[in-house]
Amino acid sequence: MANPSFVVGETYQDRQGLYKVIAVDGDSIVCEYADGTQRRHSAEVKWRIHQNIASEQNPSFLFDGEFWRYEEISPIFAEIIMAYGEQHQDFMTHVEMVAAFTAHPKGQLILSRPHDDRPNSYWVGVMKAHFSRKYNRGNTEWDDYFEPREVGEHYHYRVRRKKRSPHERQRGKRRA
Repeated sequence: MANPSFVVGETYQDRQGLYKVIAVDGDSIVCEYADGTQRRHSAEVKWRIHQNIASEQNPSFLFDGEFWRYEEISPIFAEIIMAYGEQHQDFMTHVEMVAAFTAHPKGQLILSRPHDDRPNSYWVGVMKAHFSRKYNRGNTEWDDYFEPREVGEHYHYRVRRKKRSPHERQRGKRRA
């Protein structure tokens, strides 16, 4: 991961709202929220949350030290789910999706870019999490093509057997 670059006095955002960094202490930071509460957090975890929120607000945002963009990985995931659907009727698991992305020629090109020493399987898992987050908000070009199923902390996908009605599409846009 990129070295967390929190600056004391600067404001960041997590899922609870805005917070100001009041101290950086080794591998942790101390944050103060708008209500005055202070909390100590892992700097790495908070930085990852900060990056995730930034990517949601601007999907083409390249994280400091990361080497891929949503716009280039999402078609690869869509392609591997479609290819899997040609051979199988069941859901493609998270593990199968990670393996297929890793073996995909375009996936290999992305993974060959310089990045930190974490394994490619870690990074493909992060990429798939971004794909799933956006897909499950109901705002991708593949909303009518795939059916998701949440299994533990991961989503599995299969090709839809029938197109969704306008009512089902509208309901899908509200899922999150």
